[in-house]
Amino acid sequence: MYIIATYNHSLYLEVAIAQLEEQGLGKDKIMAVPLKRQQSSGWIFDSINETDGASLLGGALAFGTATMVLATIYGFVWYWGPIIWGIIGFFAGTSLWLVISIIAMQKKRAQRITLTSRADCGEVVLIIRCEEPQAQFVKDVLLSNMALAIGTLER
Repeated sequence: MYIIATYNHSLYLEVAIAQLEEQGLGKDKIMAVPLKRQQSSGWIFDSINETDGASLLGGALAFGTATMVLATIYGFVWYWGPIIWGIIGFFAGTSLWLVISIIAMQKKRAQRITLTSRADCGEVVLIIRCEEPQAQFVKDVLLSNMALAIGTLER
């Protein structure tokens, strides 16, 4: 029987492995696989299947529309008229929002890189091979040491 658990890379993982080794599960029955986090690149568009809430285009178009309305209102007073000022307001608002969003994303990415500078700060998959009588004990040890998820594979 295999018991599979996921952990954040932390001290709890080390304690869980140590407790399992103390109870007779040798290093040949415990396997830990570190997972590396993939860096996601910023997208202008979000697809319907993969959305992270950080699309640049939605906010830019909304801000562009708001500035277009304001420029159209004031365009009745200004020299070129409401249509030209509405178009200018739309493109100026959209461009301004895109520039501000890109700068904010770069600052956020730089902060994230400095906070997670360790290469092994992702998750770890722990695979334990054990017999049926030991399974409940192994699950209890993993749960008491903050496992994110636990699954079993019976063979």
